[in-house]
Amino acid sequence: MNRKTFILLIILPILTFGQSDFCDKSFGESYFPLEIGFEKQITWGNAFYVEKVTERTEINGKEYYKYEQDFGNGTVYDLLLRNQNDTIYMYNEVKKKDNILLIAKPQKGIKWDKGKISEIEGSFETPYCNYENLLVVENKYSNGTKEKRYYKKGLGLVAITTKKGIKGICLPNKEETKSLFVPMSFGGCENETDKEKITKCTMRAIHSYVIEKLKTEKVKPPKENGILKYKVKIAKTGYVSDVETLNSISGDNQIRKTIKKIIESLPKFNPAKTADKKAVGTNIELSIPIKTK
Repeated sequence: MNRKTFILLIILPILTFGQSDFCDKSFGESYFPLEIGFEKQITWGNAFYVEKVTERTEINGKEYYKYEQDFGNGTVYDLLLRNQNDTIYMYNEVKKKDNILLIAKPQKGIKWDKGKISEIEGSFETPYCNYENLLVVENKYSNGTKEKRYYKKGLGLVAITTKKGIKGICLPNKEETKSLFVPMSFGGCENETDKEKITKCTMRAIHSYVIEKLKTEKVKPPKENGILKYKVKIAKTGYVSDVETLNSISGDNQIRKTIKKIIESLPKFNPAKTADKKAVGTNIELSIPIKTK
């Protein structure tokens, strides 16, 4: 009688994991850091830009910092900013004078030019961080538009909103984005000591689950050896939401469908989470070698 053996060869998570201090990143105590080396990414509608402090310069005996906003498509805006007793001024090169961007020692209700402090202990949640103790500034412009800007001490602007919704948020860089995630885990594997061990434990647990379930099924073995591959979506609820069969081997119709059903029956996972513990979905690929003998 032909016997069939099943080995779960690999589980390849699309997401990768590690450590990150992005949400706690700080460049001092100011709500608008002006320090050579300061750099962060901000979305702006459907685009994003990198803003950074690149150099110092002097105008009329006052020290300014060049604050560069690079949209990456050849569009770069250079602002000239200075900090005087923690009030941030922007130099208007046309009118040859300073405009206040952010007032020193902010208190709720304080107004200046186009700005007003609406909160001094605000909060804002992004897909990456849950910010607390934010300075919230309401700006009103000459064309009648209004927006709120959220500032974090040591990092500066982290979010912009309008009546239409979110206009922009602070983004981690690519390395930080990957590292902000806590890996999806099989029940019990979340107690492992680090992220790599959590993922390995989850691999072993899925392996055991599929193999044990296959042992109880009466299925016709395929005509030849091969590897069946499946793309699996784990929803942010922790449950398998979709299983896609990626290939086939000769005579595998019954066993291919059986394995798909077993994968669909996997118990609830602890979903992958961002730094602020927001659950997110995960895609994994399962490769299952099948030998008959």
